[in-house]
Amino acid sequence: MPDTAVWGAEIQGRRQTGKGLEFEPDALAATVGSAWPDPALESFLDKLVADKEVRRLEVRLCPNPDCRHPLDAGMIENGECPICHFDFEAKGEEPISSIRYQIMGEPSRDIRWMIVVHGMNTRAPWQEDFSWLIANKLKYAAPVLIHKYGWATIDVLVTSGNRQLAKSLGNKIRRASDYARTRGLTAAPDILVHSFGSRIFTLVLQDNEFADLKFGRVITAGSIIRPDFPWSSFIDVGRVEAVLNHMGGRDIPVLIAQFLIPGTGPSGRVGFIDIAVLNQRTSSFGHSDCFGEQHLRSTLAKGGLWDRFLTQPKGQFAPTDPYRQEKWRPAFAPLRWAGRCLGVALFVVLFPFSVLRRLFDP
Repeated sequence: MPDTAVWGAEIQGRRQTGKGLEFEPDALAATVGSAWPDPALESFLDKLVADKEVRRLEVRLCPNPDCRHPLDAGMIENGECPICHFDFEAKGEEPISSIRYQIMGEPSRDIRWMIVVHGMNTRAPWQEDFSWLIANKLKYAAPVLIHKYGWATIDVLVTSGNRQLAKSLGNKIRRASDYARTRGLTAAPDILVHSFGSRIFTLVLQDNEFADLKFGRVITAGSIIRPDFPWSSFIDVGRVEAVLNHMGGRDIPVLIAQFLIPGTGPSGRVGFIDIAVLNQRTSSFGHSDCFGEQHLRSTLAKGGLWDRFLTQPKGQFAPTDPYRQEKWRPAFAPLRWAGRCLGVALFVVLFPFSVLRRLFDP
């Protein structure tokens, strides 16, 4: 009997991963262990074509048996394959006619506009590189809102201070969203958050005052959000579309954060438990290595990791080095309390210098 369940699962799997979307029927048959030609498989593909789930393509292939690259009209007219440089016209050979199938899916998405929130006490020069690359490396120009909350001091160590900073961010996003709508940018913004910026972003999500704010794709880097943060609850109600957590295997600050900043955790090192989140682990990265110029250019170039996450249809992106822990527990409470007391004491000693720094270098 025809194994339509196996064939259907293979087609659906390719649609979700975005890999192998174009194929020859004999190659598909070999992948699923079916014979070819197979009338039942041919009928199955014909039905997918009729249902507009798959498109049938008539293609011309390079006659070099070691190449078989598809040739467009210009390549055929030129008489040479641009991949293997096989001069088929000079050799008197014709391109090979072939039938291929292309799995239909959602179109790639555009980056309409973005928000970037950096970590604390940094000028974050990478933000300028990021803005430039979004505007020039990708095929569309997307406005980028950069949120800088100044030099954080003792307000980082207390929940009330965290919430005040989150209010400022939420209000800024609301103003920017209102302005974007007047300019025809009705889509929810994508957002990139780093380090302490990830903490205040989650406080915005959890604040009922900003329940109307919605976001597209979320990238967290050097995240100090708790690994058990309930991302699914925001994804399920449409507040967030998808989340990519780029982890660093050598990120030390995220391990320290929970001992100094209330409500935080080492998700930038151990990942998020929520299965709705895509955890990408780069073992050689420290706290801010995601934002090195070379990595930014690579990850935002067409086909790069962040580019694919931001542009591929939902469900098609997959991390190149996925990672997930099933459980996480905060550090022993007395250790966290001792760490915060030490942090407060240090900030009290340095408070006069912090005030001067804010006055002369806001």
